[in-house]
Parts: sequence; structure tokens; C-alpha cells
Amino acid sequence: MGMDKLHILLLCNLGSSTGIMVSKMKEVARNSAKLKKVDINIEAHPAGELREYIDKFDVILLGPQIAHRYDELEAIADQKNTPIGIIDSRDYGSINAGNILKQSIVMKMNK
Repeated sequence: MGMDKLHILLLCNLGSSTGIMVSKMKEVARNSAKLKKVDINIEAHPAGELREYIDKFDVILLGPQIAHRYDELEAIADQKNTPIGIIDSRDYGSINAGNILKQSIVMKMNK
């Protein structure tokens, strides 16, 4: 895959609604042969804390419930040259951790 680390920051309103997603994404990563040797870190934090955490992450994903804050958060991410995107509401609603991991990988590879 050509990637040695993938640190993903999920942003939501309070940092709690994405907790289940973080757990599922970590589980999928642990069980993936392609990601075995990749240093993966996935955390969820409230969107208001982005400036505190941004330097530790390669990719930022917003929960669909805060998609309306994309422009504001993108301005912060752009200052650090960190890719930012919005999790598809279907993937979020069905807790499709595999698709969200793929989205993160593509974002990092296209950086």
C-alpha cells in the first residue's frame, strides 16, 4: 500500500457520537491483512477542539451531522495541509467502518 501510518481524526458535535465508529474502524483495521503493518490511530473529538488535535492526524473526517461546518473546519485544515472530508451519511448510519477507512486511505494517498 505504500503507507506506514494513518492517523484519522473523526469530528462530531460532542465527540461521543463517533465513539462506536472509532471502535468499529479499529476492529476492521486490526483484521485487515493490508493494514497489519500500518501504524493506525483513530480518535473522535468535538469539532470545536480541532486546533488542539490537528497536528497529530493525517486525515480529518466530519460526521454528517456537522457537515454544515465543513467550510469553517476546512479553513483550519488547509492551514496545516491536512485533507478533510465528510463521512457519507449512509456509511455513518450503517456503521460501515470499512468504507470510512477506505475513504481515509484515499484521502491520504491523494494528499
